[in-house]
Amino acid sequence: MLTKDEPDPEKVKPAATDQMQPEQTTHAAEEEVQYAQPKPEEHTPPATFDLLEPEAPAVHKRRSRKGPISLIIVLVLLALVGAGFYYWMNYSDLFGIPMGASDKWLAIKGLEGQEIVTREGTVFLVSGKVFNGSTKARKFLILRAKLFDKDGKVLAEKDVVSGLSLSKEKVGSMQKLDIEKKVNDFKLSGEENFQLGSRKEIPFSAIFFDSSIEKAKEFTVEIVESPVL
Repeated sequence: MLTKDEPDPEKVKPAATDQMQPEQTTHAAEEEVQYAQPKPEEHTPPATFDLLEPEAPAVHKRRSRKGPISLIIVLVLLALVGAGFYYWMNYSDLFGIPMGASDKWLAIKGLEGQEIVTREGTVFLVSGKVFNGSTKARKFLILRAKLFDKDGKVLAEKDVVSGLSLSKEKVGSMQKLDIEKKVNDFKLSGEENFQLGSRKEIPFSAIFFDSSIEKAKEFTVEIVESPVL
């Protein structure tokens, strides 16, 4: 039972502090809930990794060593090729290889072929000169002259030694025996008549007496032997 002096607890209004306490408690709970929630994950870009390149100094050292060596090898090879070509052109006969048309230092110049009427009939004269562009003299030259018909068939061929010069006028004034004797006498003459010096020219002549020359339409001359002096 309540007395006058004791207030009725149901009629007594709560104090201001009591009224605010539930709200503060609620807000505190909400804050705790909010802080308790996990924070959203932040999407950060993946880290990039730079590949380590080989150390530049090591690469440069390798190239610096290989470069001069490769250049030296190339220069040596070029020198060997040049020396081989030079000796092939000038000394191949020393190794038992006769030098002929492959000898690029020798050039046939002023080549002529013509029919000549002699006292005994018609002959075919092939003549010209050989120039030696090499630095080495030649002991002699053996040249091969050929006559061809209109179909390219070989009608006749003759090997002659360099040094003999026969003009059209001289051949026309000689008989066959005289011409043959002159050619044979030249072959038996001294070797100095056959030699071809460096940067020099030497004449040659080939005479055909065969009856087949009447069908001759073309002719050629090639060097088949040219040993170095």
